[in-house]
Amino acid sequence: MNRFLQDILDQPSELRHVLNYSLNEQSGNIRKAASMIKESERVVLTSMGSAIFSLMPMQSLLSKLHPNCQIIETSELLVNNPFPEMTLYIIMSRSGESGEIAEFAKILKSGNHDLIAITMTPESTLANNAVLTIHDPASYDGFICTKAYTSMALQGLLVASQLEEGITGNQLHELHEYFDWMERNKLILLDKITNSHVLQKPAGIYFLSHGPGLAIARAGQLYTEEAARIISSNSSFGLFHHGPVEQIDERFNGVWIDLDPDERTHELFEEANAKNGNLLVVSIEGDFYQTEFLLPKHSLSTEYSCIGAAMIVQMVAYQISVSLGLDPGSMRYCNWVIK
Repeated sequence: MNRFLQDILDQPSELRHVLNYSLNEQSGNIRKAASMIKESERVVLTSMGSAIFSLMPMQSLLSKLHPNCQIIETSELLVNNPFPEMTLYIIMSRSGESGEIAEFAKILKSGNHDLIAITMTPESTLANNAVLTIHDPASYDGFICTKAYTSMALQGLLVASQLEEGITGNQLHELHEYFDWMERNKLILLDKITNSHVLQKPAGIYFLSHGPGLAIARAGQLYTEEAARIISSNSSFGLFHHGPVEQIDERFNGVWIDLDPDERTHELFEEANAKNGNLLVVSIEGDFYQTEFLLPKHSLSTEYSCIGAAMIVQMVAYQISVSLGLDPGSMRYCNWVIK
């Protein structure tokens, strides 16, 4: 089996493992990370590549719980960072060795700035320069971040949830049920993706969403550009409505990701769908959408739905690559660790 596809399909079991590990062996580190966030006047989340999109669900949830939380690319912090006092930095990175990540981690340590690392590589340069490391025990992907994306996103959400009451017993049960749903339905979803007319040799594709779902829209653009090597874009529903909607005709291909549907977002969908474009819809079980890609409802924060949506969007990138005759997940120019 293609390695990219295998990594996609392995996610439900890996997520169960990461959840159990995080709430048992790492419960103390997660509580300490939450405490550090509460005590900091300013929290900066930073990374590069797909890991910065893994941080976005965490940032979305934290922004509801902390008055000053922002996300900035590490490369930008390296050229313009005033290091204000009482700032806590959180870096998320699969390898912990990417050029910007390793350099910035060293700068933070040399300046005695607080740094929390969330990484799959606890012996990395990143981890060695952090005051606290949360280890992601998921197995490494072949190249494109699939398990790394969802497992690190999960850990970030667990930390953010700890600022309230943490994960309750009922919510823990719901998370396990969610991962069970992913396991039961992964091949069914893959078959539907494979047969979707939207994904057959598109010249380009647009990922649209709002709120926490923007993390998946932006990751979807990256996955498709990496795996299928076609021009891809992302936008919020609202911004797309203000101009870029002019692109829609019978040649338009898009993925509409609505993880928090309401009357307004469904109205925008109906307007876009009426213009004869090709839209694949990913949403939540309920009254707004009749689509083949409905994620189960749960009582957790909306941000947790990003995990299931990510698996579907990864399948989208895989299928487009296959339809174009490529080897999904193979790279021409990138090394595993970007220096």
